[in-house]
Amino acid sequence: MARPAAILAALILACLSCLPVRAVVLWSDLGATPERDTGAGIDILGGVVHRDETDSDTLYFKFHLNPGSDVTTEEYFAGFQLFEDDTPRLGVGNSLKAWAYSAYNTSEKGESNTVFGDFDLRSSQPESYGIGSFFNYELPRRGIERTVVFKVQYVRGGDDLVTVWLNPDLSTNATEESQPASLTTKFKANACFNQIRLRHGGGGPGWVFSDMAIATSFADFITPRTADVGSSARFTFQSWQREEGLLQNSVRALAQSSDGYLWIGTQDGLARFDGVQFTAYGMKDGMPNGPVSAVMEDSRGTLWIGTVGSGLVSRQGGRFSTYTARDGLPSDTITALAEDSEGKMWIGTEAGLVTWDGSRFEALEAAEAIRAKAITTLFKDRSGTMWVGAHGAGVFHFLAGKFKAVTDEAADELLRDPHAVLVDQGVRLWIAA
Repeated sequence: MARPAAILAALILACLSCLPVRAVVLWSDLGATPERDTGAGIDILGGVVHRDETDSDTLYFKFHLNPGSDVTTEEYFAGFQLFEDDTPRLGVGNSLKAWAYSAYNTSEKGESNTVFGDFDLRSSQPESYGIGSFFNYELPRRGIERTVVFKVQYVRGGDDLVTVWLNPDLSTNATEESQPASLTTKFKANACFNQIRLRHGGGGPGWVFSDMAIATSFADFITPRTADVGSSARFTFQSWQREEGLLQNSVRALAQSSDGYLWIGTQDGLARFDGVQFTAYGMKDGMPNGPVSAVMEDSRGTLWIGTVGSGLVSRQGGRFSTYTARDGLPSDTITALAEDSEGKMWIGTEAGLVTWDGSRFEALEAAEAIRAKAITTLFKDRSGTMWVGAHGAGVFHFLAGKFKAVTDEAADELLRDPHAVLVDQGVRLWIAA
């Protein structure tokens, strides 16, 4: 099924970008979707966009892929495929007999293909078959990610005109016209659709699809560098995405350390940003791979990183140390971090709350009301009072060694599922629920 949040985000983005020279993002799903042995696949579009034989306009499609199954895998297929009800139409990815990045269910055969309906995609990094000799296609390889953009010019009652760009330039000032011919492929196909299915079948661990979108202009996929909010605005906005070096477009946590670096927690791990480039940290550095849920620096200059499933990580003096349930954490999934007035770290997990005094983790005796609960938020206000939100339990403040619940007869149902807490300069309590 289509993701409502992704669709809503796409609609909001479309409204915000309705300047005269801009087109519209019709649909997007930026999250990562792994596919393995999915056969015919399941629709992810939910009927939000569709085109049939009566249409004569142009649409642009985009997706990013991370291949697990690749040239070393036994025979397989994978792809982003348009469907008209249960009838398969144009697919882009890797067809069963092509092995290279290819389009399938096309109305013609590519010059390097052996099966009608397969069309290898041209690549700016083609395969070599001898010194100075190259094929015009590229074979998928594990760990080498690619972005695909394709355009469909719908022809009423006939074969549609398709242009595919394998790993196009989507940086600032890039245009459709500036894309090199070496990565541009053109052919005809039936691209009618009311569904999109992500598919994989055969050998290997599958492919991961992400950053998917449908738009009415190539320009909607270009990464803007600076965009004025308005003539009277005091701010400008810049956007950094995977094309600029970000690990993954789903950012879950941000923090700035005292040395000025920005630390970014993403769905795929931790990165540091110096204002120009990103530096990724992984297993080779001592940082676990996987989603990062929280990042903060304490008063001693130690960087704390909460992960999903890999425990709590600290970075001091350039070295990473990892703590898990074996060290006393209630869970290896960290949900919130904060430091109290005494310099103790408070660590919220999906199974309860503990503190860290520099040598060991300790449960708070007064936390019976939130024991084993998923901690959703932690906050220290200007007076030093600690605030805690727990799923299914509510909001509490910790004062004089005791937790006291925030109650309001009119809002108690909402307060049971808090997501964020803030006490502002006017000492007003704000709760996102």
